Amino acid sequence: MKSLYQSSNFRQNVGIASLFLLLTHLFYWRTASAGFVTDFTGLLQRLDGATFGGVWNCFGFPAMHQVTNFFLFFFVKWFGTAGIGWYLVFTSLHVLNAFLGFSLAKKIFEKNGHVKPSVPALMASLLFLLSPYQVEVVVWRVCFNFLLCTLLVLTSLLLLVKYFEEKKQRDLLWSQGLFVVALFTFELALALPLLAITLWWIAGKRVKIGTILFPHLILVAGYFLLNKLILGGWAGHYGEAVHLNFDLRNIGANCLKYFTKYLLWWREWPHGGKERFILFFEKPVMAWSGLTLGVVALAALVFYKKTPSKLRLVGISWLLFFLALAPVANLYVAYILQGENDRYGYLPSLFFFFGLVVLFDSFPRWLRNGLFATWLLASTFFLQKMTGYWQQSARITTSLLDDFRWQEASEVYVLAMPENYHGIPMFKDFSRENLALKHALHYLANKPSDAQFYQVAQFNLTNTTNGFTASRDSTAGIFRLQFNQWGNWWWLYGMGLGDYQTEQYRFRTDGNGCRVEMKQWPPKPGTVFIVAQGGRWEEL
Repeated sequence: MKSLYQSSNFRQNVGIASLFLLLTHLFYWRTASAGFVTDFTGLLQRLDGATFGGVWNCFGFPAMHQVTNFFLFFFVKWFGTAGIGWYLVFTSLHVLNAFLGFSLAKKIFEKNGHVKPSVPALMASLLFLLSPYQVEVVVWRVCFNFLLCTLLVLTSLLLLVKYFEEKKQRDLLWSQGLFVVALFTFELALALPLLAITLWWIAGKRVKIGTILFPHLILVAGYFLLNKLILGGWAGHYGEAVHLNFDLRNIGANCLKYFTKYLLWWREWPHGGKERFILFFEKPVMAWSGLTLGVVALAALVFYKKTPSKLRLVGISWLLFFLALAPVANLYVAYILQGENDRYGYLPSLFFFFGLVVLFDSFPRWLRNGLFATWLLASTFFLQKMTGYWQQSARITTSLLDDFRWQEASEVYVLAMPENYHGIPMFKDFSRENLALKHALHYLANKPSDAQFYQVAQFNLTNTTNGFTASRDSTAGIFRLQFNQWGNWWWLYGMGLGDYQTEQYRFRTDGNGCRVEMKQWPPKPGTVFIVAQGGRWEEL
């Protein structure tokens, strides 16, 4: 490991590493206090009062993420909810991943006959570093596993390439050891054997394939066996039904979505056009056609002997992209909200940019540079927008927590509070236990409360001044809320909300607002009803 990070390659490219560091802080400094939302408060609850021994069962989380939880345990102890420590760790890992991507790109391009591999390698790593689709991983503090797993995978691959070149057993053992560590960091590491085989095909044919393949197969088999023995199923986290769903039609559609997301920027399109585009891919004929066409096109680019070397390199890079997607290709591809689930494409996107810049490099220099400059300009524009959203959402969240003043209440009915700000999670709650605000108050604002919280409805915040015209019929226990602006809609438990009821109340949508009818009236003594108005609370 020492030889990898203190090698002549690193010393020769310290200027590039410094550039990456400067650019990262230039665009991400504003997010230093952001990212402590939603699943992060769930993490703090699991760690509340826990000892180091809880690392072994991931503090009750149903996944084999012991390495991730090892670091998170100490980060919470050291940093708490102070942003600067988290920010420096996350941005440093992002810079390291971009630099490792640059080093790996140079190796791959060089092995495929590229005369000046440093130029496209730098272009690709810059597009990875400054992609707006990396913001969720770099800012949201529960995404440490994506950063660390990517670091481990890339380092393992670089050591493998080094083994191909020098045939030192030590490099192979380090590579396999890091694969083991990556497996217990996050499931994305399961793509590493596929990536390793591809790299062997590119650069390591002097080494017997079994030397690479058999240890990986044994380690993967052992990993799944441990899942079965410890968690009771072959796959943890989302469970067997999700992770082991090999619906090829769905996988084909998702691969098309991921690829076109990076190629066509559909995340930035108006909602109507974006939705039609995504739903078009979900049609069976499109999914199967896309899957078939993709396999044929990649096979032609990679294996057809008369394919020009640069086009073959494009095919190899995008083959690596799809292989890196394999562990998440059967999951849901989010498209409605900005930033949602962008984290799943963090590692694969690196290989997409490998292929993109080699494609650019197939054109004359003036056109190549123009395409790259245009792409980089678009990336930085959208990156600036996304980091601004995270910064603003953090400010509003903090303002709401600071303004909360009903810790002594017996019951708190939160009639309306923001679920997200332009897609950035704020009080998103998948628990169905009405815990989002209560946990945020406890762990982020030091305002613990024994009150029973009822999160009646949430909404998407589109502006810091979004608010309601609210009224209350005190004799009948009926509350009416009307949005003061257009563009908001109701949410609950991470989904769009329609009419529903509980034992305590009925919720009904009503034009550009809602109607909440209490089933028991008058309420218990000490009950409060509140509504979020921008960054403050209004009691009704």
